[in-house]
Amino acid sequence: MDRLLICGTNWLGDSIMSMPALQLLKQGASEVHVTLLVKPGMVPLWEMHEAVDAIVPIYQGGGGTRLTVRALKQQSFDRAVIFPNSFRSALLPFLGGVPRRIGIAAHWRRLLLTEPRPGRRPDDTSHQAWEYFRLLDLAISEEALAPRLSPPESARGEAEQLLAEDGSRPWVAMLPGAARGNSKRWPPESFAEVAKRLVDESGVRIALFGTAAERGACDHIADAVGDLARNLAGKTSLVVLAACLARCRAAVSNDSGGMHLATALGVPVVAVFGLTDPSLTGPLGAANRVICGGAPEERTRDVPRESAEAEAALRSVTPAQVLNDVRAMLEAL
Repeated sequence: MDRLLICGTNWLGDSIMSMPALQLLKQGASEVHVTLLVKPGMVPLWEMHEAVDAIVPIYQGGGGTRLTVRALKQQSFDRAVIFPNSFRSALLPFLGGVPRRIGIAAHWRRLLLTEPRPGRRPDDTSHQAWEYFRLLDLAISEEALAPRLSPPESARGEAEQLLAEDGSRPWVAMLPGAARGNSKRWPPESFAEVAKRLVDESGVRIALFGTAAERGACDHIADAVGDLARNLAGKTSLVVLAACLARCRAAVSNDSGGMHLATALGVPVVAVFGLTDPSLTGPLGAANRVICGGAPEERTRDVPRESAEAEAALRSVTPAQVLNDVRAMLEAL
């Protein structure tokens, strides 16, 4: 048995973009025992993923590093593949005594790795998901690029209570937030216009999702829609959120972790992008649609949290564009 430690990423979207590589790994090598090392907030996410055999949470606070290293030493791993580029992500398997340590040689950590790999070239325009394939020495295949999550039965039961079925009015999800800030947030009033017209003209109901901090944007949309909107912002755990999304026919989202979560649950997404390049971090899977604002030559991988140019690019996307794509998506289902 090959005991593999995967040092996972810290963000929801990045974690989901790493899932296809692990799925392909397990598909071709079932004898590999995969353990994820992740922060506590990512544990519920990976518990829904089929390719993971075990999870080790990274201990937080004073003494957290010592406790995490102790947990790693007890596992006797054969190798570690380190997905993040941070120094600490390489330090933990080094101190944990993992004999083979594979990762990108960045952030002063080359000496912590036994097999340092080169980072992304400036001219590399491939999707971020391929970075994880390369670290695992897997052949790149477009057919493998669909992440898969399965919420537990308990969460599905709670989601059924929150979003009851109504055959005449299916649910469409809206996720108007983005952890990155206003540079990735399409205006709430634009979401609201799309939601109201979908309710009036396409006979759907709107399910609104986000964190407690994003409740204001969700309130704005709910007020525009009225009784046919269900505002669950800040009211669900990650697992129940996943189960709720799985009950939706389609989703409208910013470039966010919620966007990637929907795709991993098989929900087709219409995603609004500003200056972020969707070819690098866009939603995975053939059923999704991306609408971009701004000029193609302005798009990049990294957009500041606050950027007037990015906000202007987002505002250039009209509700009519999004509405047309959502309607086409619903008709195709």
